[in-house]
Amino acid sequence: MRDLVKISVRKLGPHLLAPTGSDLRRYGKEGTVFAGYHYDLNFLTIHGRSRFPGLSIWLRNGLKMEVKVPVGCLLIQAGKQIEWLTAGECMAGMHEVVVTNRTTDAIKRALEQKCSLWRVSSTLFAHIASDAVLKPLGHFSESPLASKYPPICAGEYVEQELADINLKGNKGA
Repeated sequence: MRDLVKISVRKLGPHLLAPTGSDLRRYGKEGTVFAGYHYDLNFLTIHGRSRFPGLSIWLRNGLKMEVKVPVGCLLIQAGKQIEWLTAGECMAGMHEVVVTNRTTDAIKRALEQKCSLWRVSSTLFAHIASDAVLKPLGHFSESPLASKYPPICAGEYVEQELADINLKGNKGA
């Protein structure tokens, strides 16, 4: 797997840097959902530290946990492509972004300090190259779960995922 990651992801993957911003002055009510419960379809998702809390993850045991990324650190989550390569041994991380009581507390502090109320986060979605074949690699190919992850080109897999959530687009439009 190391060779595939080194070559395909680093040099050939259709990576996406996706900064997002949310105006908490307007959308800072507790319970406001910015990104509902989901997994990412890519290889790895690298979350930078956000200016306001709100990102929660689910652990393998089903426990929900609000993330606290220390200054100077990143949160790296597994996406569906790494799940495919490991026959489910490394599962895609479920997560969401919602305004919580910690977010509203941070809003109050920012107002007192006359700081911006924009929740800004920068996320990098690292992908396997579109023409690389996703399939369980190495000893993962011997897993009893390997048959749930049949060989498929990464680009085709991404298209299927996007179609499943109605984001594929219409080439005729």
